[in-house]
Amino acid sequence: MRAKAIELKKKQGSLTEKIFTGAIIFVIFGSSMCLVLQTEPTIGEKFKHQLVIVEAIASLIFLLEYLFRIWKSPVNAPGLDPWKARIRYALSFMGLVDLFSFLPSFVVFFGRNQTPQLMLLQLLRLIKLTRYSMAFDLLADVLKDEKDSLLVSIMLMFIVLIFSSVGIYIFESDVQPGAFGSIPKAMWWAIVTLTTVGYGDVTPVTVPGRVFATFITIAGVGLVSLPAGIIASGFTEQLRLRRERFQLEVEQMIDEEGQLTSEDLGQLEEDRRKLGLTEDNARLIINQVKQREQLMQRELRKR
Repeated sequence: MRAKAIELKKKQGSLTEKIFTGAIIFVIFGSSMCLVLQTEPTIGEKFKHQLVIVEAIASLIFLLEYLFRIWKSPVNAPGLDPWKARIRYALSFMGLVDLFSFLPSFVVFFGRNQTPQLMLLQLLRLIKLTRYSMAFDLLADVLKDEKDSLLVSIMLMFIVLIFSSVGIYIFESDVQPGAFGSIPKAMWWAIVTLTTVGYGDVTPVTVPGRVFATFITIAGVGLVSLPAGIIASGFTEQLRLRRERFQLEVEQMIDEEGQLTSEDLGQLEEDRRKLGLTEDNARLIINQVKQREQLMQRELRKR
C-alpha cells in the first residue's frame, strides 16, 4: 500500500509538472507571437487593446515565475546561504533571461514608447524554452564534449576566410574598387561564398577572379558541413552514452533487488526524462536487461 501511495504521489507530481510546463510554454509562444504581430500595422492597430492585454497577463505570469524561482533557488544550492543562492540565481544567465522576459514590458506600460530594442529584450523570453526541453540539455552536452573539434573547425574557417578575402582583393580590387577595394570589403563576398549563400550582390568579373571563386566555393561546401558533421556525430555519441548510463542503472537495480519494484520503475522514469530518452528506448533497455538476467539465472540453475 505504501509503495502504491508513493507511486500515485509521483504520478500526481509528474502530472502537475507537465501541466505547469505546458502552460508556461504556451504563454511564451503566445506572448512572443503577439509581440511579432504588433509590428504589422493592419493587425497592431485593429487588435491593439487585445494584444496589450495578452502581453500584460504574460508579463505578470513571468514576474510571478521569476519571484518563485528566486525564492526557491536555495533548494538548488543547499551549501550556500539562502540569500547568496538567490543573488547567484538573479545574476545568472537564465536569471537575467527571466528578468528581461517581463521587465521591458513594464517599462512600456509605465509610459515608455515601444521600440525595436525593447521588443528584442522582450523576445529573450524565447530562451526560457531551453529550460523545459531535455533536447537543449543534450545539445549543451554535445557542444561541451565537442568544443575542441568545433574550435578547430571555426579556426580553419577563419583562416580560409582571410585567405579568400586577400585572394579576391588581389584579383578584383582594380576592376571593382567599390566592392573589393579593401580586404574588409572583400570579406563580405568571402563570407557569402564560403557559406554557399551566394546573394549575388557582388561577384568577380575577371577570369582569374572567377577561377579563384570556383575553388573557394568548393572549399566552402566542405567547411560549412564540417561543424554540422561534428555536431551530428556528437549527438550520436551522447545518446549512446546516455543509453549505456540508463542500462547500467537498470542492471544495478536488478542486481540489488532481483527485480524492479514500483519505486525502482518510478526512479527509472525520472532518470529517463533527465537523460532525454524516449519511453520506447527505456522500455527496450529494461526488457533486454531483464531477459539477459533471466538467461543468466537459467544457466546458473543448470550448472
